Amino acid sequence: MKKILLGASPFFCMFLMLTFISREKPIQNLREHTVTVQHGLLTLPAHNDRDVFNIKGQWHFTPHQFYYFRDNTRPLYAPLPGRLSETSLKNDLGYASYGLRVVGLNPNRVYGLQVNHILSSCTIVINGVDRAGQGQPGISAKTEIPGKTISIATFKPSKNGTADIIINISNFHNRYGGTDKSIILGSAEMLNRSFVFNLLFYNIASTVLLLFSMFFIILHLNYKKMPYILWFAFTAITISIRISVFYPHILAYIWPAIPWKLYFILRYTSMPLAALFFTIFINKMFNIQYKFVYRGIIVLCLLSTAFIVTAPTLLVSCYLYIQQALLFIAIIYDAAIIIRALVKREKSAVWIALVLCILAGFALYDTLVSQWVVSGKLLLQEGAMVAIIIAVIMSIDGYAKAIHQIEQLVEELKKIQTALRRFFPNQLLMFLQKNSITEINTGDSSELSMTVLSIDIRSFTSISEQLEPDEVFVLLNKYFALVAPIIRKYGGVIMKFLGDGFTALFSEKPDAAVLCGIEIQKKLQEENIQLRNLPAIRAGIGIDTGKILLGVIGSDSRLDSVVISNTCYTAEELQAATKVYSNTIIISESILKSLQHPENFHIRCIQEAPVVTETEQTIIYEVYDCDAPDIQSKKQKTASYIEKALKKIKEKNYANAQTYIAKSLEIFPDDPLALYYQKEIQEIIYNLLRERGSQNSPSFLYL
Repeated sequence: MKKILLGASPFFCMFLMLTFISREKPIQNLREHTVTVQHGLLTLPAHNDRDVFNIKGQWHFTPHQFYYFRDNTRPLYAPLPGRLSETSLKNDLGYASYGLRVVGLNPNRVYGLQVNHILSSCTIVINGVDRAGQGQPGISAKTEIPGKTISIATFKPSKNGTADIIINISNFHNRYGGTDKSIILGSAEMLNRSFVFNLLFYNIASTVLLLFSMFFIILHLNYKKMPYILWFAFTAITISIRISVFYPHILAYIWPAIPWKLYFILRYTSMPLAALFFTIFINKMFNIQYKFVYRGIIVLCLLSTAFIVTAPTLLVSCYLYIQQALLFIAIIYDAAIIIRALVKREKSAVWIALVLCILAGFALYDTLVSQWVVSGKLLLQEGAMVAIIIAVIMSIDGYAKAIHQIEQLVEELKKIQTALRRFFPNQLLMFLQKNSITEINTGDSSELSMTVLSIDIRSFTSISEQLEPDEVFVLLNKYFALVAPIIRKYGGVIMKFLGDGFTALFSEKPDAAVLCGIEIQKKLQEENIQLRNLPAIRAGIGIDTGKILLGVIGSDSRLDSVVISNTCYTAEELQAATKVYSNTIIISESILKSLQHPENFHIRCIQEAPVVTETEQTIIYEVYDCDAPDIQSKKQKTASYIEKALKKIKEKNYANAQTYIAKSLEIFPDDPLALYYQKEIQEIIYNLLRERGSQNSPSFLYL
C-alpha cells in the first residue's frame, strides 16, 4: 500500500491542482440570471459587472438573408438557442439572420456577448459592426467555412443604452443547424477571464492525461508482462485529444490554421477509437472474451473510424447515432466481461468496474446532449479524467504487486544459489581421492598445493537491480556458459560461489590459471554479454598459489565443501585490488616465481611495497595480455619508468617518483596505474608539506 500511495502521489497532486483551479474560477464570483427575449426585444434589469445574463427566447428571424435585423414586410420570430428546423426554414440546412435589441445597458460599460459553438458557422454584428465570428457563413456548402471555436464579441452600447445584435448563421455541414447553448451577456472583462480560465484548466487536464498515457507507456516498456497497460495509454491519449477539440477548443487556439475537416475528424473519431482501445484493454487485462462479439466490435470501430475519415462531414454527422450506438454496444460488452471477471474474482476487476460505470454514465449524458435532448456541455472528457486517475491507482497497485513478486523471485534465486553449494563437482571428488559422491563423509579432508583464481563481476548489483528476475538468470547463464568451459579447459574447478563471483582451484602449474584468466577476459570483451543496453559484464581476477586444506563439513542432512587457506584470502584480496588499480588481472609474487614460462606473459609490477595479508606479505603484479595490442605496447614502453617510480616510492623519494610517473604519462597519458600513483604521490607530498609547514627544501621529499 505504501508503494501505491507513493507512486500515485504525483497524479493526486495534479488532480488536487485542477480541483483548486476550478474552485478559483472567475465566473463563480458572478451572479447568473436567465432572461427571456420577447419578440426580438430584451430589457435588462439594473445590473453591475458581477451580473451575467443567459439569454433565451424569441429573436427576430429573417430566412435566406444575412445582416437583416428583422424582416419589416413580415415579422418572423425564432427561438435562440434553437435549431434552424424549428424556424420557418423547417430544415437544419440553410442560412438566416437572428436579430435582437437589448435595452437597459450602461453606455459607459464594455460588454461581452458570448456565443457558444454554432453549427456550422456564424458572424456576430453589433450596432452595424462585425464583432466576432465562427468560420464564415455561406449560402451553400461551397461558400461556407465551418467554425471551430466559441465567440466573445466585445462592444460598447449606444449612448441611449441599447445594442442591436445580428447573428448570421448558416449550416451545410452538420445534421443540426443552430445551437443548444444559451447566449451569454455580461462584462467583457469577466467573460474573457472566465474563458481564459477554462482554456487553462482544460489545457492542464489534457496535459495531465498525456502524462498519464506516457506513464502507462513507460510502465509497459519496463514491465512487458502487463501488455494491457499500453491499450489504456492509447485510451488516455484519445481522451486527451477529445478534450482538446471540444469546449474550450484548445487545439484551435494552439493551431489556428488547422483544417476544419481534420478538426471534425478528430472530434468524431475520438468516440470509436476510445471504444476500440478500451475494449482491447479490457480483454487483454482479464483474458476473457466472447470472440465473435469482440471481433465484431473491433471491426465496427475500425469501419466507423474509416467512415468518419473518408465520408462527407454532413453524412458523418447524420449517422452520429450509429456511432453512439456502437459506443454503448462496446460498453455493454465490456460490462459483461467485467461481470465475469468479478465473478471469477479477478484482480483489479472492482477498479475497472468503477471506471466503466463512470465512463458509461458520462457517455450517456453526452449522447443526450449531442442529440439535443438536454441542453448542456459535453462532459465525457471530465468523466474520463476521473476514470483514468482511478486506473492509474489500479495500475500502480498491480505494479506494486508485480514488484513484490519480483522480490520473491530474487529471494528464490538466492535460495537456489545456496542449494547449488551442496553439490560436489567431480574434480573435488578427485582432490579428496573419492570415486563417488556417496563416499563423501563429514570430516574428509586433504592438504594440496593449489593455484586459486578469484573472480568477481563488476557492478553486478546495480545491473541486476534493473533486470527482471528471469533476465538475471539469463545474464548469469550466459556468463557461466562462457566462463565455466574455460575453467574446465585449463583443468580448473569452481569451488564456491560468492554472490556474483566465485573461486576456482587449479591443480596444474600456475601457468594454467593465468592463461585461464587471460582467456576469460578476452572472451568477455569479445562476447560483450549484456541485456537491455545495460553495461556489458566485466570482471576482475586475482590469482595466488600455495597450500590449501580442502575438506567436507556439515551433518548427515547437509554437507558442504570448504577450503581453509590463506591462499584463497590472498586471491580474493588481489581480485578486489583490480578495482583500485583499474586493471583486469592481478597475480601474487608467488605466482610470478612459480610460472614455468614467465616470458610468455606481459607482466608488470604494480606495487613494490609488499601487500600485507593475514599471514604474509606479497608484491603484486598486473597481467595485461588481455589488453589491446596498442595498450600492451604503451605499457611495455613505460614499464621501466613505472618500476623506477615504485622503487622511489618504496624509498620514500617522492619527488623522483613523481618525475618517473610524469615521464610514463607522457608516453601513455591514460595509464590507470600511472594516474593512480600520480594522485597518491601528490596526496603524500601535500600531507607531508602540511605537517612540516615552513620546511620547503626539496631535500625534505627524500623522507
